Amino acid sequence: MNFISKSFLCNKLLPLVALGTSAIMMATPAQALDIKQDQVNNCVATAVKLKVADNATAKKFCGCTVNVRSKMTLGQMWEIESYAQSGKDPSTLPYAKTMQKDLQQCGNGLKLNPPQKPKA
Repeated sequence: MNFISKSFLCNKLLPLVALGTSAIMMATPAQALDIKQDQVNNCVATAVKLKVADNATAKKFCGCTVNVRSKMTLGQMWEIESYAQSGKDPSTLPYAKTMQKDLQQCGNGLKLNPPQKPKA
């Protein structure tokens, strides 16, 4: 898989994981015992549903991407959000460049397909 399609997958699949984050943040403490694992599980379910990867490959990919994203500090998240809201390109931030490189490495050696829209 070439660089562009891996980047496409990271840019298209990871925002879907973010949607799962908001659902988990609304959970009660008893429901959200392991938020990081819930993020991986949501990512895997989405990757399989969109036929990006089989279950085993999705677990490897999602485990890696969630791990990379979990290292972002609150300050870095705010800085990225501030850039985006002000119309600046957050991918120019040093941390964002490093994170994107790390996210792309998550797909190295894995067979990842372009997302397919689920049938209604």
